[in-house]
Amino acid sequence: MKYSTRNLLSLFSLLLLLASCTTDVKEVKNAPAAKEISVIGRWVLIKSEDSDSRKTDHQNQPSDVVLNFKKNGFFIIYDTLVDPKWRKKGLPLIEKRTSGQWKLEDSLLTMIHDDDKDNSFSEEFKILRCDGKELITERSNKKTTVYRTYGKR
Repeated sequence: MKYSTRNLLSLFSLLLLLASCTTDVKEVKNAPAAKEISVIGRWVLIKSEDSDSRKTDHQNQPSDVVLNFKKNGFFIIYDTLVDPKWRKKGLPLIEKRTSGQWKLEDSLLTMIHDDDKDNSFSEEFKILRCDGKELITERSNKKTTVYRTYGKR
């Protein structure tokens, strides 16, 4: 008799567990999905434009400006030579500009730059668009607003 009571109790517990899990899964499936912005990866600067209508095209230059966001919260900005003529000159292929830590809250990107003298400064950017191929940022100060467009690499 004990054997069948244990089996019945185990079966009842299992059914109760399955029923509670199924309810939670249905609620999660019906919950609205929030669109998350992901800046992680390597981005190459394509163009920059300021509010005074000054545009700079960064394509077809001897080097690319690369902004690399790591999953661990660190970033690095560097130049990398892409022109074969410049590569033959024996110059370093990669030249670091700056690095530091980044954080993203909603569409506000904060980059905290570190320098070699243990000083740091931060920049804040508003992300206007970020999809799998393009990242567009906006940075404003008292005098001007700068828009930068990056392509994914």
